[in-house]
Amino acid sequence: MALKSRNRVMANFAMSGMTDIVFLLLIFFMLTSTLIAPNALKLLLPSRGQVTIQGDSRIPTVTIYSGSRVAVDGRTVSLEDLGMVLESRLQGLPDPTIKVVTSPTVSVGDAVSVMNVAAERNYTVVLKQL
Repeated sequence: MALKSRNRVMANFAMSGMTDIVFLLLIFFMLTSTLIAPNALKLLLPSRGQVTIQGDSRIPTVTIYSGSRVAVDGRTVSLEDLGMVLESRLQGLPDPTIKVVTSPTVSVGDAVSVMNVAAERNYTVVLKQL
């Protein structure tokens, strides 16, 4: 007496559902990656070997000293007034640029706060360390 099973195991696998999911995920990631706006600052870093070029006199130099003291072309200004001072100095320039000079003892937070003022007004920043 031979007993046979009526249920047979199928070894097939349908790939059509899997390919649909892969294509939908691909389209989703392509669309979401184009919507991400970079939160960056236009920053130019001079190299050590660069030759110093005589700068434009209209470009203000913002010097950051330790103790959160900020000076624009040698005149000490408060951080709250920095934006207004830079706007008056850079008024009418097509590509406004500022030079930010720091020393190694200046905290990163002080430098970032000055760069945030420049980023709010869409200025290009040239960063130099003493």
